[in-house]
Amino acid sequence: MKKTLWGIALAFGLALLFTGLKNEYARFLPGGDYGMSPLVETGGAQHVFIGSSMFRQGLDIRILEEELGESVYVLSYNGNQPFSMAMELQYLLEEGVEISHLYVDLYGYTASSAPWISDTKLLLDTDFSFKWKTWSQMEAWNDTDFLDFYEFFVTANNEQILTWPVHRRLLSSQFYKGGTLLHFPGTTREALDYSLGSREGVHPAQAEGYARIAELAKVHQIEVTFIETPKYESMYEDETYRMLLAQCQEAVAGERVLLSEETGFDNRDPGQFQDLIHLSSQGREDYTRRLCRQLRDGADAERE
Repeated sequence: MKKTLWGIALAFGLALLFTGLKNEYARFLPGGDYGMSPLVETGGAQHVFIGSSMFRQGLDIRILEEELGESVYVLSYNGNQPFSMAMELQYLLEEGVEISHLYVDLYGYTASSAPWISDTKLLLDTDFSFKWKTWSQMEAWNDTDFLDFYEFFVTANNEQILTWPVHRRLLSSQFYKGGTLLHFPGTTREALDYSLGSREGVHPAQAEGYARIAELAKVHQIEVTFIETPKYESMYEDETYRMLLAQCQEAVAGERVLLSEETGFDNRDPGQFQDLIHLSSQGREDYTRRLCRQLRDGADAERE
């Protein structure tokens, strides 16, 4: 009986130790070209794009490098929200990362949601302090319970850590400087004939996130541009989407905003999209070249 109790105590102690080490030191694991860790290791980039899967799948990293002619990094996490993007930017700056130009994902549906982390890879890239601040925001705006807490701090990413050599090689084969190397085919008009539903408006915590990003950029003398990536025509013309986009623009009033329609991208072609909000590989290449042209024109206009 005594041996059994000692065994249970030892197992509990080791689990507790593993959890503590993971939440503070997993960020030092050598990783692939994805997430914040590589950006911290290199010390920064001239052009940093921070956003959700729409940036990851909507921006071609090779074309960005070719067209912008300077160092580029795409920092993206699935479902990345303004509140978390602001925290990520602050974390990077505190880690000494230098950024000249910052480009921020402007998407109404994530901005209308209560604070939450969809992509737990973010937790692998940060320290315990970041995680606790993030959890505090999630707890304040959601009806959380112990299972949410347990998943966030204890079980999240355990499988990646335990299989890290394989996981690292997988990331390295799929990403380059944060941008995806995977190919995504286009789809059909019939497949895109659906709606994402209605929302009430931009969440106050997300509006605060946008404001915090603008504030940090000003303090650190970083040029910032908020970018709306293309959405398929049925969504782009949807009343709820238009309302949310207008509210996002109000939240970043006074900052430079680049809307997808300004690039001349054809959002009526289903072959340019995987779904309503994500571009196909063909769409990604076309949009990235158009976006870079707009960014260069804007930079030239400012110099004049």
